[in-house]
Amino acid sequence: MTRGRLMDVLRWVFLAAVLGFAFWGLHDRGGELLDTVHRTSVVGLVVAAALVLAGLLVTSVAWLRLLAGYGHRMPPGEGQRVFFVGQLGKYIPGSVWSMGAHADLARGFDVPMRVTVGTSLMFLWLNLATSGLVAGMLAVSGWWTPGLPTWLVVLGLVGCVVGLTPPVVERVGSRLAGGSGHLRLSPGAVGVLVGLMAVTWTCYAAAMIALAPSPSVDLFPVAAGAFTTAYAVGVLVVLAPAGIGAREVTLVALLAPVTGVTTATALALLTRALLTGGDLLLAFLAWAVVRATRRRAVVPDPTVGGGWERS
Repeated sequence: MTRGRLMDVLRWVFLAAVLGFAFWGLHDRGGELLDTVHRTSVVGLVVAAALVLAGLLVTSVAWLRLLAGYGHRMPPGEGQRVFFVGQLGKYIPGSVWSMGAHADLARGFDVPMRVTVGTSLMFLWLNLATSGLVAGMLAVSGWWTPGLPTWLVVLGLVGCVVGLTPPVVERVGSRLAGGSGHLRLSPGAVGVLVGLMAVTWTCYAAAMIALAPSPSVDLFPVAAGAFTTAYAVGVLVVLAPAGIGAREVTLVALLAPVTGVTTATALALLTRALLTGGDLLLAFLAWAVVRATRRRAVVPDPTVGGGWERS
């Protein structure tokens, strides 16, 4: 078997594993999820789905800006394909498959593997630091009460702020890429990345409000604090594919004191389903758009009976 043939087989195995684990993460609560959907307004579901998709799209912009910080830019559309298709690897237990998929897909654009892995690790760094920043600021301000000691919240908040300073981001990012590249980000560029993640967390929190039985802006601090904390817990539990289980348990525990256990459980289930569906949909759309674009770029040349690629 040739190397190209082997890679094709491995990609199909990867896709099958992603679909299998994504289904496994929801199948045991399928009946409960359907009942929850039936009790949720159609408008709320549509608005929440749109907000989740918007949040996911913004994360792709952040990942591509990090990659550009290493000096590598991808053609329009191709970057989204690499990001969203690669992101499906997070549904396979182990938390490293998405990085491997990103590296394999980006290799076709002459991006060194260590640079792609560094980009994905810095993307996780950005996600964790900004989620901690949001949760910490809401807790310190008194808008949200997570039930943790104040000193611990302040310590975590300071750590997140330090971790997002340009010198730290550049140094860590460059070390992660080894000798394959150096991460260069100005204070303004880091600020843009933090702003992009703020938009993402806002979209996810707003999606939870749209799904609530009685949507209210007053729920926003709780939704934002609970979601960002649950996200961080899901990332840290590396054996859970896409944080399945750990994230939902944390989300229910933090939402229940305000919304009640029933509503908190429904919000956790619906949010998980929308995020999983959004990941799969955007990966398929990004792949389909690039495939269609490539086909349109190939124009038959009747003089040679072949084809040429339009620049």
